[in-house]
Amino acid sequence: MGLREEKKAEQRRAILDAAAALFRKRGYEETHIRDIAERLRISEVTFFNYFPTKDALIIAFAAEMLEFSIASVKREIERHDCSVPDRIRGLMRQWATSWDADPEFQGLVAKQSRLLTDVKGVLRDRSLELYEQYERLFAEGQKRGEIRADYKALHLAEMMEGMLTLIAGNWVSGWWENRHDSLEERFMNAMTILLEGCASPHAAKSRVSRRPARKRAALRARHK
Repeated sequence: MGLREEKKAEQRRAILDAAAALFRKRGYEETHIRDIAERLRISEVTFFNYFPTKDALIIAFAAEMLEFSIASVKREIERHDCSVPDRIRGLMRQWATSWDADPEFQGLVAKQSRLLTDVKGVLRDRSLELYEQYERLFAEGQKRGEIRADYKALHLAEMMEGMLTLIAGNWVSGWWENRHDSLEERFMNAMTILLEGCASPHAAKSRVSRRPARKRAALRARHK
């Protein structure tokens, strides 16, 4: 990347950071392009050189979140030190930690992005790529004999994303705000049900055969 490209990337990042700070402070509707420009001491014309509308900022934030998810799944695909179900559970904890670290902003982006028409298909392309990475992870689990192979890996990926989208949507909307179970707990419960349902017969039998031994060990420890 040349110096010109670096400066453009820095200015774009500065606009996004300023917008995020104002969205957190004032909300999306109460933040205007002139407010962002004034915060950075740039002209509105300069802003429009990077983003054609305020909505384009939301698309950029949502795309970054999807890219974060894609990179996380790719890292898990490259790991071979634990089972695919355990890697999926690790991803769920990571998603929950990320959302819980900045819930209001994450919620704002999620809500606003649903209302937008992604004219350039940026979010659609990122979403499809995320599905492809999920599919690769489930396919590896099938190859390793950890995930049942009588369903397409893509269908399992679709089920998982559907569950996560619903749970995250309820969390963002405040539907659960009067209850105290955490987002991580909800994600993990959903993954337990999904992963037990799509476990290969061999993996399921292995879990059942190990249960008595664990129970006996727990009883011995309790009576010591």
